[in-house]
Amino acid sequence: MEGFVITEEQVTKTLLGLLTNSGWSIISYDFPQSGTGKLLRLNGNISEKNKDGIIPDIITIKGTVCLFFENKDKVDINDFKKTSSLIHDNMYTDDISNLLRNYKVEKIYYGIAFPSKKWNKRASANSYLVDFIMGVTNDKRLEYLYNPYDIIMF
Repeated sequence: MEGFVITEEQVTKTLLGLLTNSGWSIISYDFPQSGTGKLLRLNGNISEKNKDGIIPDIITIKGTVCLFFENKDKVDINDFKKTSSLIHDNMYTDDISNLLRNYKVEKIYYGIAFPSKKWNKRASANSYLVDFIMGVTNDKRLEYLYNPYDIIMF
């Protein structure tokens, strides 16, 4: 099992299964390179083109809490920055509000998921940019690697 590589698709599939089994409703999901997820466009952009847009890998809701996931097979600081822009820049609020208009969402958290074994000093040093970080283990379990808001997912 030492040489087993967890792909971004496996991270997404593992999360989808565990979230669904824990009572979360999946609003949207996107497998790597598929473009099937929900495109969030910059505020004021009414074009269907995805220039400067973001497609979260998973958007899920349970009760009044919504989670946005960016899933990866490795740690990349650009993914932390992209996720942080959703939290702090308010550049995608029009599409997020439209997407969630039929739900009673009181809190949205934005985070990243990747293989647990990829957790390192660089990920830890940049964790402040996101609301949570989940790790997927080789045996398809999830670990909270960073969870300052005590989000209960499972």
